[in-house]
Amino acid sequence: MSPLEARLRALRERDQAGLVPFVTAGHLGLEGTVPLLRALARGGAVAIELGIPFSDPLADGPAIQRTSEVALAHGAGVAHALAAAAQFRDVPLVFMTYANPVLAYGAERFAREARAAGVAGVIVSDLPPEERADVWQALRAAELDTILLIAPTTDAARRAELARRSRGFVYCLSRTGITGDASRAFAEELEPTVAAVRAVTDVPVGVGFGVSNASRAAQVARIADAVIVGAALCERIEKARGRGVDAALAEAEGFVRELAEAVA
Repeated sequence: MSPLEARLRALRERDQAGLVPFVTAGHLGLEGTVPLLRALARGGAVAIELGIPFSDPLADGPAIQRTSEVALAHGAGVAHALAAAAQFRDVPLVFMTYANPVLAYGAERFAREARAAGVAGVIVSDLPPEERADVWQALRAAELDTILLIAPTTDAARRAELARRSRGFVYCLSRTGITGDASRAFAEELEPTVAAVRAVTDVPVGVGFGVSNASRAAQVARIADAVIVGAALCERIEKARGRGVDAALAEAEGFVRELAEAVA
């Protein structure tokens, strides 16, 4: 069992949930990624999703798209994310990426180097598990958790298959659409979806998309083992970035601490 899954299981045994924030590698410059990860860990993150910047992040809304644009301008990419991961062992780290960067880097090389860097798991958000068997095999061979996404609209048979294939945790989306847009409510199907996932696997369940404040984080913590927050955090970091890296780090740490306290 990976450190990621073990940590979430331990929290579940205590009837607790953990906060899993998302940030983009290189958003605060090439020298800012590791300090940002450490700030999130100090704030109370139990694990962290580190996004690999990509020019066409189709699942992401404007806030996360902007972080990718900035990170790419700084020269960040797969190699930078791997280098940052190798310097950070405070809490389990999950790479969030799209298929294109993995394929461009080479799936076997990506998986091998991610494992060597201490990465716990990988989310390839636009790659169904039936496609590119070579990618999934490379990730499994490197003993990386493969975390799959389940939407409220996923049918029962498909949901069960995705849940059974997931390792580390199962990622349930709180609603359809892209990341961000805090004005939208969670889907009515969210709680039944989580319950249905738990009926077919004992792997921990994480919920993300639309977790924008402490109130929503606490709401998710009542049904999930991991509360995932991305766009709201990225938006705050981007706004603070104009005041300097230290200001952005302080903003990130403070917001994560607020959410972590809400889900504990």
